[in-house]
Amino acid sequence: MNVLPFLIIIPLFGAFSMPIVKLIGEKLRDIWAVIISAVTLGVAADVFYTIWKTNQIIVYTLGATTPLGKGVGFPIRIVWEVDLLGALIAVTIAFVSLLAIIYSLEYMKHDTGLDKYYTLILILELGMLGIVITGDIFNFYVFLEIMSIASYALVAFRNDTWEGIEAGIKYMFVGSLASSFILLGIALLYGQYGTLTMAYLSQYITREPTFVSKVALAFILGGLLFKSGAVPVHMWLADAHPAAPSSISAMLSGLVIKAGGVYAIARILFSIYSISLNIKAIGWIVIFFACLTLIVGNAMAVVQTDMKRLFAFSSVGQIGYILLGIGIGIAAYGTKVGDIALAGAIYHTVNHAIMKALLFLVAGAVLHEVGTKNLNELSGLARRMPLTSFAFLVGAAAIIGLPPLNGFASKWLIYESSTLYNPFLAAIAILGTAFCTAAYIRVLFTFFGKESEKVKAAKDPGRAMVIPMILLIIAIIVMGLLPWQINESVMLPTAKMLEESGKYVLAVLGG
Repeated sequence: MNVLPFLIIIPLFGAFSMPIVKLIGEKLRDIWAVIISAVTLGVAADVFYTIWKTNQIIVYTLGATTPLGKGVGFPIRIVWEVDLLGALIAVTIAFVSLLAIIYSLEYMKHDTGLDKYYTLILILELGMLGIVITGDIFNFYVFLEIMSIASYALVAFRNDTWEGIEAGIKYMFVGSLASSFILLGIALLYGQYGTLTMAYLSQYITREPTFVSKVALAFILGGLLFKSGAVPVHMWLADAHPAAPSSISAMLSGLVIKAGGVYAIARILFSIYSISLNIKAIGWIVIFFACLTLIVGNAMAVVQTDMKRLFAFSSVGQIGYILLGIGIGIAAYGTKVGDIALAGAIYHTVNHAIMKALLFLVAGAVLHEVGTKNLNELSGLARRMPLTSFAFLVGAAAIIGLPPLNGFASKWLIYESSTLYNPFLAAIAILGTAFCTAAYIRVLFTFFGKESEKVKAAKDPGRAMVIPMILLIIAIIVMGLLPWQINESVMLPTAKMLEESGKYVLAVLGG
């Protein structure tokens, strides 16, 4: 049985049944959210394992057994199409979402309207999963909007503060502008080629790469750079992450800017356009934005005094590394250097989701116990919150790229491919890491400094908040101890499957 539809059905059912479950009792509502997310993770893991084991792309047609019309050889129905990249990102989304929901059981217990909160968080998960499994470009846009609307509402969930309202409005304005660009690009492609199926679009664009298709790519790529938080269109991210509840910040930084940003960029460029345009030129455009993003994001993190804002700018910087890997993968398409770069980008996408989720959960624990995220008031926190401080230490060391933690392997692949392709790019990447290191060392010195009055009553939070942090620490350490095995068995095959756009086309058209 094809379990792929259940990746959407389960969170959708969970979200819309939440108000009914809440009528029975608030405790059942909380348990229901955890159960729905846990079952979704099980389905995502099954999909990933099936594709990884068989090396075959899964295709599911809505309302029929085949996407092709009766008597015609082209798709007329919406398809979901999942390769290794989509399945890997789906597992990551489901895993981090589950931990964010468990964390919320304690972190959000003093808030009101939690039935709406859990409904929105499941809709957010649903939107991200839809993005990574769809093979229809308009269906991709629909799920992107579902994800975006849920994230706007969650950023402004605590609407009793001006910070949340302002960040939510800014995020909504910028996100709507980005969505408009993407929709315009999709409309141009449909007007030019008369289809919305990604595989069929790829076939058409390969045969006839028109000027309109290039303009459409420019609009779509521009919108997705907005969504990913790349410089110079990163301004919304630095406000949205600090204002949102920390459980949502973990999802925004770890997942939303990946699913609706860098994943979508990779999917559009490789699966639709890969062999139809001047690949090297497109690759260098992505590389340019990547270098700008990793320098500006990490440099801005150094000067922040708000811990969550520091982590937000750090996320901008890490998106730069992922875009650098994608850019080199495109510019060096079909070569070993391109494979290494793309594998590094995919690896870092997963690693950063785990590392940054941990760091935002740490920030939430500090805010929950101390009542502030101002670094100037958090000196000496390590004495009062040792477990939380250890979690920060692991997350910070991983994101800097210290072995034997998971961030080392993915960054090393990006450094290696950058050096082989153009040593100047490697120098920029290392400079970005220097800024990143300075930012996190500053927080470390604050945590282990002289104890301030503000932290004297602080203590580590309860089990519901601690368990997700511990699980993320374990994931970081285990992935750090098996870096090259993971790269050889998962990341490189994922990169190669993404590059094989012909296989992506044939999976739908049945060739």
